[in-house]
Amino acid sequence: MWPLNLLRKRHWVLLGFSVLFLLTYSGFVSWGKVELALQYLADQPAVRERFATPIGRGEAIVTSFMFVLLTPLALAAAGGVVAFVGAIGAGIIRMFVPFRQLPDWFFLGAAYVGIVIGIWLARDWWIGLVWELVGLIAKAILIATQ
Repeated sequence: MWPLNLLRKRHWVLLGFSVLFLLTYSGFVSWGKVELALQYLADQPAVRERFATPIGRGEAIVTSFMFVLLTPLALAAAGGVVAFVGAIGAGIIRMFVPFRQLPDWFFLGAAYVGIVIGIWLARDWWIGLVWELVGLIAKAILIATQ
């Protein structure tokens, strides 16, 4: 790994993360703003009473651990679902559009634009649920780290 040369970007990234970790561990860099943001997110009406039971701290630790552990898998699964729905949408668009000689990326791009528009139009339905979930995770992280 040493000497760090300019051709290996991953070494510089690893060195940067190591320096950032050492600065936060020694107290030179504070996570105060992150904690304030978590407190803001956790102070929602639907989340305030959560983890108030006697076993609330254990539940918060499990919730925050499972969030950290399962988020990459959930993001990969969501990406797979979006790719699958995009492929189906591209096939449907290709059936109805008379220009069949257009490349596949054109139809796939049109399907992804349709997915984004559909998600944007349905934002009133899902945005409240997402804020509640984010607040729940923020409260779990705050309780687990105290």
